[in-house]
Amino acid sequence: MITFDRLKLICSLDVVENINERDFQTIVMDGDITSYKYHQDTPFYLLIRKDFIHSECVIEFTGKILSDRYPELINRDNIRYCIEQINRLGICEIDTERLLQTAKVAKCDVTKDVTSTEIKEIITQTKQNLTNYDKWEVEKYPNGICLRNKVTTDRYKKRVCIYDKGKELKQQTNSSFLLSLHQSQTLLDYFQNKVRFELNIGTMVQIKRLLKIDDNSLIEVLNSTANPLLSVIDEALKKHTDSRQHTDFKDYVNSLILADNHNDLAELEAKIRALTPKGTVIKRKMQPYRDYFNRQTATSHQIDIRGLVS
Repeated sequence: MITFDRLKLICSLDVVENINERDFQTIVMDGDITSYKYHQDTPFYLLIRKDFIHSECVIEFTGKILSDRYPELINRDNIRYCIEQINRLGICEIDTERLLQTAKVAKCDVTKDVTSTEIKEIITQTKQNLTNYDKWEVEKYPNGICLRNKVTTDRYKKRVCIYDKGKELKQQTNSSFLLSLHQSQTLLDYFQNKVRFELNIGTMVQIKRLLKIDDNSLIEVLNSTANPLLSVIDEALKKHTDSRQHTDFKDYVNSLILADNHNDLAELEAKIRALTPKGTVIKRKMQPYRDYFNRQTATSHQIDIRGLVS
């Protein structure tokens, strides 16, 4: 089942009624009210905007709206609970059924949390195995990295963040969220050694393309059977990863020479014999490659990143 850590919904004005004007900011232009806006960052992100100019309402929230149920992430089974959480704030009344039937998704973060203690290895392997370094790049991200394609238009932008969710939750910025929970330690225990994969999709065109759906209705999005995280990783990373660790330039040269001989020491030795003068001590000539090969064999460890998000 596809899960999300953020949804931005567009719906009709009548979905959100009875707003509390003491909580909402009133936007006035030329003496007329053009919109009402509510915004909070903690304990979870929530934005509600009634836009009279465009005759629409925007509702955007993050997975922390689920409170102690946060490990579930936003999905088709708990979307009603998410809306109930907003209604419990007492700032407005959202017609849950009408929202489910009519809302469109304008932005979303497809998210998956996986158990792994190898976040450093995942980061290293991702950096070393981009399919095309002219098209893809890796950026720093708190407790992890972001993998993104180098494009200038949002229509084709793809961005996957990979980070240690357990460490992220313990940061000061999440203190108010943890204090709002009934069982904060239970939640922290759950996210211990959890690596988060999060795909940010910022346009309606991209949502349809990556989720393989015909329209952006909330129901279609929540019921998508696609795996957009796997699709982007398939596009960005080589299928056969290179787990070799190069400590210096000589190591790098040795790895290239071995790779040219299919990482076969016997094949390399035959080539060295053919290319060096008689009297050359082949054992001495081969020793650097044997040392490098044995060291890499002992430390080589490949992580199936595709398997983690499948």
